[in-house]
Amino acid sequence: MKKLLLCAFLVMPTLFATAQSKIIYEYNKFLHLKGTVYTVATEESWSKMGNVNSNLLFINTATGASTVVDFPPGGRVGHVEQIKIDSLKINYVLVTANTVDIDNRKGIDWADPRQLLLYTPSGEKLKQLTEDTFYVASYAVNETTGTLIVSGYFDVNRNQKRDKTESGAMLLYDLTTLKMKQQL
Repeated sequence: MKKLLLCAFLVMPTLFATAQSKIIYEYNKFLHLKGTVYTVATEESWSKMGNVNSNLLFINTATGASTVVDFPPGGRVGHVEQIKIDSLKINYVLVTANTVDIDNRKGIDWADPRQLLLYTPSGEKLKQLTEDTFYVASYAVNETTGTLIVSGYFDVNRNQKRDKTESGAMLLYDLTTLKMKQQL
């Protein structure tokens, strides 16, 4: 009986260690991209220790082919939306995501800046619009001019806080050229 208990005590920690590293996968949002054969899905995989990894899956619904876009460990996908303006020949997938560890110490977390990323409907990354040190607060698209208006602030000293010396900024991006038009 003592040998059986000894074996049980030796095996139990191994079982619990395996359970702690189990990862849960879940596609939690799907977005059909209008005017295309593509659908984009977001996936978050969480370990029991609370670590998160995110990716996007662009699915060609006609052929079944897919493109996976992985984000760095700890990176989080926020909002995914299609920007489609036929008159200006604009058709992009706009993604908000935390992808940069601004203080280079503890990994990507909620205190790190949220960036705006642009993809084609097939999943090809076009550009990271906002700089790594810019914290996006909100944004809107003017469909008449094809301009993306972004509000937020630059964290100049990279301390993950908005200090008194760091004033808000409004950035205007031209979605036809994918360049910043103006900073207000």
